[in-house]
Amino acid sequence: MLKPSSSTYPEHLSAEQKQKLDEYARLLFDVNKQFNLVSRGDIAHVISHHIVHCLALAQKSVSRGTHVVDWGSGGGLPAIPLAIVWPEVQIVAVDSNGKKTKSIDLFCRRLGIANCVSNHVRAEEATGAFQYSVSRATAPLVDLWSWHNRVFEAGSPEEEGADQTWREGLICLKGGDLTQEIKDLATKYPHVQVKVLPLSGWNQDPFYDSKYTVEVFASASTPI
Repeated sequence: MLKPSSSTYPEHLSAEQKQKLDEYARLLFDVNKQFNLVSRGDIAHVISHHIVHCLALAQKSVSRGTHVVDWGSGGGLPAIPLAIVWPEVQIVAVDSNGKKTKSIDLFCRRLGIANCVSNHVRAEEATGAFQYSVSRATAPLVDLWSWHNRVFEAGSPEEEGADQTWREGLICLKGGDLTQEIKDLATKYPHVQVKVLPLSGWNQDPFYDSKYTVEVFASASTPI
């Protein structure tokens, strides 16, 4: 039985948001018995190792009305946690596995989430217009940026604060040594910038010691 773990969530979240995240965790736990949405060996840590991990992408904000695509969303990670904490942002969860996209639809219905929909399609074939791409350990940076580049459409962002707002582009969760991934990205796309934010201070769990948030965006006045 999965126990609620609201104290694990960032303090700035509302009680309603924490409750909905707990409900999502319970749904993931139950559906995972039929479909492998989360590694069965780690499902007991679905809150601390998965949902809270995804919330690291919400350390900064994005503009209201922004459109976000989640590449390889699986069971809705990070799409659903972000939809809960960013209710005025429209999110599309892309995955090539139909069972997973149906699970995302189920979760959104059960949780009453109206700002997240699924798209059962391969990332290379997805269409739309998005200001942001997000991802959690889905693919190398060079692939993620190529997918983002193909569907990117600049928005009309509110006044940005460097420390509070993500730049339009790719924001993803990664782990381990990123040296080669960043090198490959720079070789193919020399006009992009990469910022790596360690998550070792995000949570006291040692799980985060080798985890990072990676921000990729186009340099000003240069082609993507």
